[in-house]
Amino acid sequence: MPEPPLLLADRVTAIDAEPGVLSTGTIYTETDVRHDSWYLNQGYMPAGIMIESGQADLLLISWMGVDFLNKSERIYRLLGCELTYHGGLPKAGDTLAFDIHIDAHANQGDIRLFFFHYDCHIAGDARLSVRHGQAGFFTDAELADSMGVLWDAATGEHRKDVRLDPPAVDQIGRSFTHAQVQAFAQGDAFGCFGKGYELLQTHTRTPKIQAAKMCLMGEVVELDTNGGPWKRGYLRSVLALSSTDWFLEGHFKHDPCMPGTLMFEGGLQAMAFYMSALGYTLKRDGWRFEPVPDVAYMLRCRGQATPRSRELVYELFVEEVIDGPIPMLFVDILATVDGLKAFHCRGMGVQLVVDWPLANEAPLREVDDRICASTNGFVYDYASMIACALGKPSDAMGPLYAPFDGTRRMPRLPGAPYHFLTRATALDGTPGVERVGTSVVLEYDVPADAWYFTQGGARTMPFCVLLEAGLQPCGWLSLFTGAPVRAREDLYYRNLDGTGTLLTEILPDSGTLRTHVTLKSAAQSAGMVIQSFDVEMYLGDTRFYTMDTTFGFFPAASLARQAGIAASPQEQSWLAAPNDFLVDLTARPPAFFDAALRLPEPMLLMIDRVDGFWPDGGQAGLGLMRARKDVDVNEWFFKAHFYQDPVQPGSLGIEAMIQTLQFFMIERGLADDFANPRFEPLALAQALTWKYRGQVLPQHRLASVELEITAVEHEAHSVLARATAHLWVDGLRIYSAHNLAMRVSDVCTP
Repeated sequence: MPEPPLLLADRVTAIDAEPGVLSTGTIYTETDVRHDSWYLNQGYMPAGIMIESGQADLLLISWMGVDFLNKSERIYRLLGCELTYHGGLPKAGDTLAFDIHIDAHANQGDIRLFFFHYDCHIAGDARLSVRHGQAGFFTDAELADSMGVLWDAATGEHRKDVRLDPPAVDQIGRSFTHAQVQAFAQGDAFGCFGKGYELLQTHTRTPKIQAAKMCLMGEVVELDTNGGPWKRGYLRSVLALSSTDWFLEGHFKHDPCMPGTLMFEGGLQAMAFYMSALGYTLKRDGWRFEPVPDVAYMLRCRGQATPRSRELVYELFVEEVIDGPIPMLFVDILATVDGLKAFHCRGMGVQLVVDWPLANEAPLREVDDRICASTNGFVYDYASMIACALGKPSDAMGPLYAPFDGTRRMPRLPGAPYHFLTRATALDGTPGVERVGTSVVLEYDVPADAWYFTQGGARTMPFCVLLEAGLQPCGWLSLFTGAPVRAREDLYYRNLDGTGTLLTEILPDSGTLRTHVTLKSAAQSAGMVIQSFDVEMYLGDTRFYTMDTTFGFFPAASLARQAGIAASPQEQSWLAAPNDFLVDLTARPPAFFDAALRLPEPMLLMIDRVDGFWPDGGQAGLGLMRARKDVDVNEWFFKAHFYQDPVQPGSLGIEAMIQTLQFFMIERGLADDFANPRFEPLALAQALTWKYRGQVLPQHRLASVELEITAVEHEAHSVLARATAHLWVDGLRIYSAHNLAMRVSDVCTP
């Protein structure tokens, strides 16, 4: 048996064989997949490690007395088997139960052979079958005389009537360095594939192969989607071998060699790499790779990688490419060690399967045991709230959303760090029923050390966070009413407009926010669902924010047709109007970042530069200002908002407007006479009205804020500025805000 870390059988539960007698028999073993198991890839046991876990045929053959015959003169090698996966790969928390049977024995000259099969079950369900297993005991000389696998791709069997779907990207690299392959293994797929794969940067958990020592493929020296003798696709990867490779320690004691199961695993990793290069992971954030189940795969081993070996070459000969709801790739895998064909697998299939970032992980943070609302036994606690962002749909909203546990995409709430819901405490409604008057009370526990208290310009909750904390309960209630379940196609959820008034500020020690949301109206048209809500937010018994707002569920085609907010040619010309004013905020000039009155830290800074200022501009003659932000696909908010639907939060568009107004007030010196000036998150007791008719997406290039000052009002110990603002993206006006008001108070703390 191997030594750790490749000793994978944890216990023997029974042996049904006569000791010392080479006959038939059975051994029963178990392997626990722990949450800290060294081999896990995104919470799952790799396919090759799963096969290796059925390693106790060695223990059984020793129990039967083969060592009395070998007398340390012969060593064990696997020759081949037929294996079939059933269901998915094992996950952390599973226990694999193996029953391993030795069926027969034979001699080929002096070589001793035995034949075996085994089955693996998890909780009684079949997960792996190995049939026609062949292994033997060989001398070093016999192993050295191996002619390798007698297979040639040019003449090899392959199916004729197959699908060969095209790549999902326009251009694919022909080779990839070791560093690029390592980037892919570490979850930086864009760092590997580069231009054309930008959407990968928005992923929450991109499909990947194993990293560190379990990355068993090397640099890709050739990748050709029309290559190989079958002209269907070809990949060649070269892995440098060393006498210090980790898998040689203990596999086996006094007989170091690379397990054939790890050669197999390296081939599967190369297949995952090929599928990713085709672009099939771009729109499948959170998915993962695993073998196509219920297909028999024939493995043959006729060579070995030992401490003297120097190079392992993997070749994939593509047989079939399927870009369906579940993408699949079928290939022949050939592994060659120092020129000898050592391993071959015929017609291996790998697929991309649905998964979720939280499917096999602990909750992101612990919460208390407060009483939560529930329906039919399903509890709307923190686990369900965070599942609404990143988890399995039925774990988020109960059985109503089980249809989305497959390939359908469920509209989501934002994920960390832009997730601001902890629990539901009261609920009046029925899951899946859209009834006016349906209501919910949702809470958010404000962490005293939350990131936004240090990233904002003051130690108070930024308005964008407060607004999100009010909008997200509307999104939750919309999901509860079941509009996506009734739709024939997947829908996207967007805020359309609203009016809200901030009454008091939220500080780090505020504790728990409570939001009351009531469905006010609902309408359907052309596949769209429009819902409006009344919202009241409380801190204890104090109401601190009121809002009425409208959301919509939209088919993808409807979003694509958004025409923005109408703008005259004169208004459009403003975007490119020349102006000599320029302040680069990414350089953090002291006047705007080092004083008591300052703009936010980088994470929350939503404008990069102000490149237009007309001090006497606008209808009131009080000033017109233009700010810009370069859209970066790698921004944190595209990963958080939303999983599988990256779009900039509208609240951050409002934040960009607020920051432009704050810039104006600093630039004009409106609070220069104040001893302790401080911005409010938004001017208190002033109703802000906004409208969204477009979206900022990862593929966009430039967002621009247009700010027109409509009033400057000096008050006792404060000054207030009002403005009308618009946000444009790539020349299209998409947001508007009216009565955008910012107050500077001459006090140190709120």
